[in-house]
Amino acid sequence: MATCNACVPGFSRRHFLRFSLGAGAGLTAARLPHALLAQETKAKQAAGQTAKSVILLWMGGGPSQVDSFDPKPGRPNGGEFKAIDTTAKGMQFSEQLPILASQGNRLAVLRTVHTGEGAHERGQFVMHTGMAPVPGLEIPAAGTVVSYEKGPKDFPLPHFIALDPPTMPQSTVFGEDYLPYGVANIDNPLPNLPRNVAAARDKDRVALLFEEGKDWDKRHRQKPVAKLESAYEKAEDVMNTPLLKAFNYKEEPEALRKQFEGRFATNCLLARRLVQAGCSFVEIGLGGWDTHYNNWKLLRGLLPQVDRGMGTLVKDLAEKDLLKETLVIWAGEFGRTPVPNGGGRDHYATGFSVVMAGGGIQGGRVVGNTGPDGTTPDRPITPGNLFATIYKACGINPDKKYVTEGRGIKYAYQGTPLKDVF
Repeated sequence: MATCNACVPGFSRRHFLRFSLGAGAGLTAARLPHALLAQETKAKQAAGQTAKSVILLWMGGGPSQVDSFDPKPGRPNGGEFKAIDTTAKGMQFSEQLPILASQGNRLAVLRTVHTGEGAHERGQFVMHTGMAPVPGLEIPAAGTVVSYEKGPKDFPLPHFIALDPPTMPQSTVFGEDYLPYGVANIDNPLPNLPRNVAAARDKDRVALLFEEGKDWDKRHRQKPVAKLESAYEKAEDVMNTPLLKAFNYKEEPEALRKQFEGRFATNCLLARRLVQAGCSFVEIGLGGWDTHYNNWKLLRGLLPQVDRGMGTLVKDLAEKDLLKETLVIWAGEFGRTPVPNGGGRDHYATGFSVVMAGGGIQGGRVVGNTGPDGTTPDRPITPGNLFATIYKACGINPDKKYVTEGRGIKYAYQGTPLKDVF
């Protein structure tokens, strides 16, 4: 059975060309008079629709909600970890999450997410797209939708970047510009760049290539030729843009980098830099959550990574006044059974946790109750509800439709936003 920590394509000159081949598919923003734009912005802020970008923290394998954000202290199902109070009244987390507990007033915990999909591949698909897979249809991941709607057409970097990328749905419904691009090594994110060639010389090389192709172009006026040349031009812009400095997380103060210590946490720091630079969607993968066996031993290694990365990220975004315009989401393909199987917990898709912060989402909120033992969720939060909430936070109409294979499908399939968090 496939897990969720396999890689999507990494950055390279070839992938930047592929990225560029979709140029022209972007959404052109409506040009409104200044006064109308100001009114629209004010209205969106009032409605909590303030996210310019999204950071998705993907827990591949399915994390245990009982041992993280929905503890059951003193109950037989509670497991080995104690519950601790957070800065939000009535909200408790696992003792393994002290930094996140200190940010409780900024977090909204959705405790009764219900997909009914207990297989890794299907759960992964649903929790990336908001709906179950349909044979023959390309269904875009939320990262693709958000990037298409929010990403400036002339942005030189990929709109949707995945760090330690998990496997996720690939869809060209909006063009190839909005596919996810994976970075497996953040210290060498663009491994095929011409490092020993000056930018001016590199551009001269491309100009020579175009000059040599003029005769061919005159005799062969196919669209693919024009698209390829456009791709080369855009690839050159990408590889020479000053925004590539966003990948240099070592520019951050040493004291801050120490707070983001560890691979996952450092990825969180880089994600903050990327959204600051204008990337619309950054996804960070952290696998290893399929804890059928040795659940608590494994979680003693995983949960502190989440705490350091996500907790410090939320704190850092808030301190830099970026949290309102950055939506942070913690999720996996499903949760784990409240009742242990002995030494572990099995797949559970009928009442698990998703955590959100920023982007106009009101913190200090708990939505849904799974009961004293975690086995009796009181209200199902469907994938459609979850994704409608994400899109609303981004100022995207969740009822808007895209067309795939002649079929119109709503961005948030069969869902409405959760009023509890706005």
